[in-house]
Amino acid sequence: MMRSMNPSPLDVSHIVASLTPMSAPLLSVAVRDSVGSTNDVVRERGQDGSFHGAAVLAEEQTQGRGRRGRIWHSPAGANLYCSLGWSFERPLQTLSGLSLAIGAMIAETVETDYGAELALKWPNDLFHDDRKLGGILVEMVGEDSGRQQVIMGIGLNVDMPMGEGDVISRPWTDLRTVIGAPIDRNELAGRLLSQLAEGLTAVDRYGMGEWLQRWRRWDYLKGRSVVVDGVPPVTGIAAGIDDGGALLVDTASGQSVVAGGEASLLQIGGAP
Repeated sequence: MMRSMNPSPLDVSHIVASLTPMSAPLLSVAVRDSVGSTNDVVRERGQDGSFHGAAVLAEEQTQGRGRRGRIWHSPAGANLYCSLGWSFERPLQTLSGLSLAIGAMIAETVETDYGAELALKWPNDLFHDDRKLGGILVEMVGEDSGRQQVIMGIGLNVDMPMGEGDVISRPWTDLRTVIGAPIDRNELAGRLLSQLAEGLTAVDRYGMGEWLQRWRRWDYLKGRSVVVDGVPPVTGIAAGIDDGGALLVDTASGQSVVAGGEASLLQIGGAP
């Protein structure tokens, strides 16, 4: 049977009502019907001084993007497309593992509130049973009055309409399939934004150590054969992450520390 579109449109008042008392004062939530990219809308907010805590959600993205300029398929009224602007007092070099920390915040929310077991693929993907559920795009905007301005974009498959997934080239899934029930996107957005606001406040104050440690619980690649693109590519067994969020790979010539790139599995299945 063909799924119907999510009957509950995104609504600012509903999202705000779902925020925790601690996070609500930290956020300014806006909803748009259709945008090119929610990241770009947040970037524009920086021009009028309302960048920090600006959360923009859209029913549809016409130019949604992932890492390395890849297209993020963003059909209307079905999934969660959200971007958040945040200003950090910490030095830029201490934010290298930010996409991993954000992934851990999302995974903890989805697992705790919805009972869905996720896996996190270095550096920015959310998986369930070897199928992609979502992704994170972190963009450094620059410095303003000594503070690092960062945009965090999140794409999460919630209730993908039948047929829309046909254009996605890699195996995927959505939250409705994972938990076996419809999802209220407004409540989901409120819970995720609450976790992000509180988590990012802690990151700015104490660093990312705690969230990187939590990320290790959901490490999708550890113990599996991988290749990381580059010149030359790095091939070996993924061995977790270091304290800065870099991928550790055990190769034939020793352990390599990979700070950036795209990691792909050389085998499908569980860790040996």
